[in-house]
Amino acid sequence: MPARASLVYPAYRWLWSSLDWLFPPQCGGCGQNGSRWCQVCQSAARRIMPPVCPICGQHQNSQRLCQRCRQAPPHYTALRSWAVFDGSVRNALHRLKYKRDIALGEALSRHLLDVYNHLGWQVDLVVPVPLGVARQAERGYNQSALLAKPLALACGLPYYPRALRKTRDTPSQVGLNLEQRWSNVAGSFEALPGEVQGRSVLVVDDVSTSGATLNACAQALAAAGAVRVYGLTLARAE
Repeated sequence: MPARASLVYPAYRWLWSSLDWLFPPQCGGCGQNGSRWCQVCQSAARRIMPPVCPICGQHQNSQRLCQRCRQAPPHYTALRSWAVFDGSVRNALHRLKYKRDIALGEALSRHLLDVYNHLGWQVDLVVPVPLGVARQAERGYNQSALLAKPLALACGLPYYPRALRKTRDTPSQVGLNLEQRWSNVAGSFEALPGEVQGRSVLVVDDVSTSGATLNACAQALAAAGAVRVYGLTLARAE
């Protein structure tokens, strides 16, 4: 663990653990009392294990590039996810995203840290996928930021939540097909050159379905001068 993270990250975790004593939590996956994210639900998660496509991280039968990445390479260098978006993982992310259970962010981010530590990526800063202005105002927080900040603290990396912004509010991706998803978010992000130029950026989101959002973020970051863009999500839809 980097020196910068040696005190800050444990203090961050201690803060959330202290709040657990004051406000006893319920598991985000199953609702049982006593833990924000219980061991049973963690064990039930379906981990995404190799072999995967080297770029998009889609599970497949070999380590070769998948057909989609061969035909239309994304703007990001690589994308990886911890588990399949179903069961307890889906329940927990829905609770984090829609039920204002913000304490789940720190608990779930530990899985992102585990994935990141095994990748060997050279990263200069961490950026969460931003929400549009209306969605941010409606929700009051960004669930991706609740995952990205503790990851950055644990890795001793700069956390730049304003390096990337959404330039227009887009309809929900839920229910859209692959082509519609990519069209929906195309050109909807903008990055600040002063914060990303010449740097390798790690973009964090809660779920990847088609990779469209991460690709749009990567395109904006590359346009602002980022040399590489990696994506990391807690879950991935099948």
